[in-house]
Amino acid sequence: MWQAVLALVLMAGCTHAPVPVRPRTEPPGQEHADQKVATVVPAAPRRFTKGEVLYLRQCADCHGWTGRGDGPLAAVLEKKPPNLRQAEIFTSHSETEVIAWILHGKELAVSVDPTALPHTEAEVTALSAHLKRLPTLPWQEVNAGGKVYDSLCVACHGVYGRGDGRAAATFSAPLQDLSNPSYQNQVGDAELLRIVSEGKNTMPGAADVLSPQELQAVITFLRVLSPGYELYSRFCVVCHGQDGHPPLSAPQDRFGFNLIFQDMPTFGHEYFRTHTDAHLRTSIQHMRKKSRAAMPHFAGELNADEASQILSYLHSLSPEP
Repeated sequence: MWQAVLALVLMAGCTHAPVPVRPRTEPPGQEHADQKVATVVPAAPRRFTKGEVLYLRQCADCHGWTGRGDGPLAAVLEKKPPNLRQAEIFTSHSETEVIAWILHGKELAVSVDPTALPHTEAEVTALSAHLKRLPTLPWQEVNAGGKVYDSLCVACHGVYGRGDGRAAATFSAPLQDLSNPSYQNQVGDAELLRIVSEGKNTMPGAADVLSPQELQAVITFLRVLSPGYELYSRFCVVCHGQDGHPPLSAPQDRFGFNLIFQDMPTFGHEYFRTHTDAHLRTSIQHMRKKSRAAMPHFAGELNADEASQILSYLHSLSPEP
């Protein structure tokens, strides 16, 4: 039981990210007659700790922003993720044991409720479009921009850019969905760079905390955001790799991953030269209809120090009964 619970850390997600804006009202007796509502003053942006970043990116979908097991994917799982704010979860085993579970995982099938996870043609189209982009993306710059985004932007804009970060609720109006294809087509790189650098409305500018190289990298990452990117990140990246290249080796032979990875295609230029759109869509539909998935293992993505930083972040959250 403990192993199964702690293995779910891999798909957890929580943060007590600072709210990047804070309401301020005039002292009593100094309000304008026609202005009774609070004004919003931008707060200085700050980078997240590495533990926060890793926890959000690797774990948020299932365990939620606050670690209570209420992430967006929790609704489609037959067995709900545990509340990681329970202190006893991390007191019965040593940190070394927990890190080993995070890196190497445990044989744990995740049952998905088929009725709660619709498979629409729009999803297939979006995922297919993202797959075909994989060989064309400058991954070194995308990865660098992703790190900047995770450390500075995710609190408001959310992991996938949909404006659903924890701090988004503090704004009076919904935030722009950065992954919306219409928005992506309407705004140019120069305008995106200006917004990120100088800020817009209640959003503070980041030019004072980011280098020119980081600013350019985060724009490159923002261009990757899309409905297809979100679907691929949630359902495909563990086996196929972020850039379409499967892991070189399986972390655990006894779970059968070696055999699975040996047959995994690489989504490179050659793959798309020899596979039609119809074949690609058929493959996506087949994979998306599977009701069971293997628990992810992060030995290929995280090292022991990074796993320890995730645990440190979990320990920093207020425990609950």
